[in-house]
Amino acid sequence: MKVPNPYLGDYRLLMAVPLVLILIAAFFIPRVQTGVDLKGGLLLSIQTQANADPVAIKNAVSKYSGNVEVRTVTTPSGSTGVEVELENDPALDKAEGGLQALGKVDSDLADAEVKLSAATQQGGDATFAKQRVDALTASALEQSSAIMTEVGSAKTVPAGKPHEAVRLANDEYANAKQRLRENIISSVRAVAPFESYSYREVGSSLSRFFLAKTEQVVLYAFVLAAIVIFLVFRSIAPAVAVLFGAIADISITMGAMGIFGIPLTLASIATLLMLIGFSLDTDVMLTIRVTKRKEGTAAERAYEAMKTGFLMNFTTIGAFGALYAISQWLQIPTYAQIGAVAVIGGFADFFATWAFNAPLILWYAHRQEKKRAAAA
Repeated sequence: MKVPNPYLGDYRLLMAVPLVLILIAAFFIPRVQTGVDLKGGLLLSIQTQANADPVAIKNAVSKYSGNVEVRTVTTPSGSTGVEVELENDPALDKAEGGLQALGKVDSDLADAEVKLSAATQQGGDATFAKQRVDALTASALEQSSAIMTEVGSAKTVPAGKPHEAVRLANDEYANAKQRLRENIISSVRAVAPFESYSYREVGSSLSRFFLAKTEQVVLYAFVLAAIVIFLVFRSIAPAVAVLFGAIADISITMGAMGIFGIPLTLASIATLLMLIGFSLDTDVMLTIRVTKRKEGTAAERAYEAMKTGFLMNFTTIGAFGALYAISQWLQIPTYAQIGAVAVIGGFADFFATWAFNAPLILWYAHRQEKKRAAAA
């Protein structure tokens, strides 16, 4: 069945479709949940042949975190995949921040000790250097003691040995994290026996770093894309079309993520960035076909470009749809996120490119034709 050319009539009406989708998406984007990568926390993933009761699992580990989420999925093979997500322990979070500050104090103390030793050997006035060493020593001992108290350690800080105290504080922090991990795993195993598992932990400081870098990368991607397209076509309209296409792809896809409960993780962010590149491919192909080629009318060229674009979108949806299906069979959450986001993005790109960008480029092409006709 041949699809009629949608650009022969009033093609501007098509622009309402992606605009409506973006408005709907704007309502659901705030509902997108951030994953452990970006908000920090603990994630235990298991596969069990037993009957996994989410309520029992949540009750078993609730004493270790104020906020626990349990997700279960039954695989085609009959096993049950379980994800247990917990907030970071507040005491360990505080201790982690304290260790970062303590590391700086330990480094400064080592430098101050070197300067004190040099001043003493040279016979100069070492009063200031001695005062600084004493102050940093007291600070290191005090902070080490506070961290060990925070993680529940019964050990005492060795008096007058700041570097040893710092090492002890780090060791006790690591031991506390290991105990928490073992307690969580054993508590889950008691209500849902399992053999294999994966355990991920992302601290609050690292998650903030990931989030900040993600925002920078997305911003750079949009800016560089706009600059490249403007340099290639030397016109505002194609650059605006490309930027809108990328923004629409990301917006509509994130709205769908909010609807279907797909978390925002490093994997899904990487896929969203890939969608920007895919949007550039289809938009550049459309723009070149309509503005650079001369065979047929602009509407006919846009229609031929749409058929090529449909094949590109269909290939993407098929390939990543297969990845999603495999991820459901093997219970690999990262593959599931990549596959789902790419499939949704493929549909979003089709509507954004061929219902908005194509009419905009056609308007631009018709305007250029009128200018050339008037000049002739």
